Amino acid sequence: MKTYNTIIVEKQDPVGIITLNRPEKLNAMNLEMKNEIFDALSEMEVDDDIKAVIMAGAGRAFSSGHDNDDPVEVMPEFASLKEEELLFNLDKPTIAAVHGYTLGDAMQQALLCDIIIASENTILGFIGPKVGALCYGAFTVLPAIVGRHKANELLFTCDQISAEEGHRIGLVNKVVPHDELMSAAIEMAGKIAQWSPASIKYTKRAMRMTVANDIHKDALNEGWAAILGAMAGQQLEGG
Repeated sequence: MKTYNTIIVEKQDPVGIITLNRPEKLNAMNLEMKNEIFDALSEMEVDDDIKAVIMAGAGRAFSSGHDNDDPVEVMPEFASLKEEELLFNLDKPTIAAVHGYTLGDAMQQALLCDIIIASENTILGFIGPKVGALCYGAFTVLPAIVGRHKANELLFTCDQISAEEGHRIGLVNKVVPHDELMSAAIEMAGKIAQWSPASIKYTKRAMRMTVANDIHKDALNEGWAAILGAMAGQQLEGG
């Protein structure tokens, strides 16, 4: 497996594990991390020994979301859907093993996975309006999981909720004690991996067809164009 700067990639046949690894910054996601996740997922997609993928976070959190220290000029690339679409469209089942803060872009990563297993200490939240950003997963997957009205509430208020509340509304599949998080994720991945990869692949494809379409993508791209345009204007005004 290739060595990365912001993630750790492991292979525990038949499971591939991607661990966000910027614990000193609560695994805040910068452009480098998103590009490295893209590369790791691309490797796992073509590795026939890997039957399921787990995403996890090192340290005290899965991830606090977007790293605001990323330069403004990289935002157009950060806001592109390259990594998100690969994660969402991956033919192999994906499991998010989340704990601590799981906010914003991190919540998006978890949403785009097929299954979410949460530590009991997890804090979940969509904070896009709070920071002037948009979330692809929120446009697509969230309403299909929790319903349109609840999705609107979570997205408009930026409320942060517990793992138990996430489980109650169907956002989280399972809540476990923190020290059992990875073992629960690996157990789930192993349970799925024993079955026909082709059946899983085409089941995934059929399931996601009902969730996302070009209308969602167009709305997101239009929104980001407006937001990034305003950011560029403010930068010019500020010299």
